[in-house]
Amino acid sequence: MNVNAYKIALKAVAITAAISFSLAGFIQPASAGVSAPVVPVPNKTITEASVGIQMFMWNWKSLEAECTNVLGPEGIDWMQISPPQEHIRGGNWWTHYQPVSYKLDSDLGTRAEFTAMVQACNTAGVQVIADVVINHMANTSGEGYAGTNFTKYDYPGLYSSTDFHAGLDPSDSNYCSNDISNYDDAWETTHCELGGLPDLATENPSVQAKIAGYLNDLISIGVAGFRVDAAKHFGAANLAAVRDQLTLVNGEKPYFASEVIGSKETNQPFTSFSDVWAWGYVDDMVSLFATGQTGMGASTTGRWDSFNSSDKTITMVSNHDTEHHGPSALTWADGKKFQLANIFMLADKFGKPMLYSGYAFTSENAGATKESDGGDVQDAICPVKTTVPQPMIADGIYSCMQRWTAIKGMIQWRGAVGSAPHTSRVYNKGLKVLSFKRGNGFIAINASDKPVKRHFKISLPKGQYCDVISGGAQPIAGFKKCVGKKLVVASNGQTFINLPAQGAVAFNALTSALIGLPD
Repeated sequence: MNVNAYKIALKAVAITAAISFSLAGFIQPASAGVSAPVVPVPNKTITEASVGIQMFMWNWKSLEAECTNVLGPEGIDWMQISPPQEHIRGGNWWTHYQPVSYKLDSDLGTRAEFTAMVQACNTAGVQVIADVVINHMANTSGEGYAGTNFTKYDYPGLYSSTDFHAGLDPSDSNYCSNDISNYDDAWETTHCELGGLPDLATENPSVQAKIAGYLNDLISIGVAGFRVDAAKHFGAANLAAVRDQLTLVNGEKPYFASEVIGSKETNQPFTSFSDVWAWGYVDDMVSLFATGQTGMGASTTGRWDSFNSSDKTITMVSNHDTEHHGPSALTWADGKKFQLANIFMLADKFGKPMLYSGYAFTSENAGATKESDGGDVQDAICPVKTTVPQPMIADGIYSCMQRWTAIKGMIQWRGAVGSAPHTSRVYNKGLKVLSFKRGNGFIAINASDKPVKRHFKISLPKGQYCDVISGGAQPIAGFKKCVGKKLVVASNGQTFINLPAQGAVAFNALTSALIGLPD
């Protein structure tokens, strides 16, 4: 492969409708104060080859810059943003999950800033997946962030008491004014209140129409799809009915990812029209990397059996819920272990991987740092050093894992191996080392606290290869020099690797194209 061909190959890994919609009253029309969108949603489908990232509580201005300068160039296909609608006032992260209107005006930015962000991300090739809170409204009364006055069951111009299950006539079969007590009861979970949050009567066609209006407004700006908060409590049939009313994106219904906390069976009803999360994957990553002792030797198919099909499943090491609700997941604070788990997830064939970039906090309820008391969320600040994990950072500083060298390299690696299956899977329990091959790529992971030096059977052609963990997405400098580690594969298919503690080595055919062994 010549130099130009190599550059084209790497670029292909890195970067792989404008419909006006007007709503009455409760949502500003797309033409109100901003230009009609001119940048369409990137015409690509979110598949198992894609890489996504949740950018939790990044404001719109910061995301606009990050898409342009980092996410797009590094090959991130989609990003999940925090809820964009008006919410209750307060400094806790969960205020965004208590909406008071569907205005696109929050402490993350204005409608104009949101529109500019979406267009910039679409230009960079990054699809925007909006987190939408449509199952319920706010469990309080007062004034919303954009000035909307409301009470718990009355949102002027949007919803009145009869739009909620608790406001229906008690003789109505859909009436419920209690909190959910049995989360395994399908009727109760879709009709009663989640922690006192006023539950919308989502089976009601007029309620569905208002929700569809909100989502269509987002689509008109260029949003590609939605992460549906509390989808389990919305109900699969009701959510599908809303989806049926939505504008097409690139000729198809917009992408849906449903938050349905629970088992494979609980998630199953949503998979006919939506992706779901593999919540057990979070536990697997803790098992594999928190102690480095268990799980890595499990058979591939056995490990996947507890999840829905790979093409319908999003995998993750952590998200905003698991991070903020006690030590239930590996997080940025786990440093190398957190990075190692994400390296494994990007190498794993199963599922659609979602990375996570949030902020440091001491109190689990703490929201992102604001410019002033009651003001907007400040622009995202990354650690001074962004190439490797920083487990000790001040509250409010973002982890910015999308900038880590190893993560950039593994995005390249995943793109290079494509849909190839796992082969040559070997787990050395004594050394706590897992290695496997996928297509033209090889990876070795050391989960122990000590370095490991040993020979590996690579089964790749003889040559010199550059490591993407230490060298990043473009690990070759010049024709015969590696940015990071260099691996030499002998004619018998073996190589000697020095694996750092809680570290990994990964390479593929693209990272050897220009540095073959000398004659």
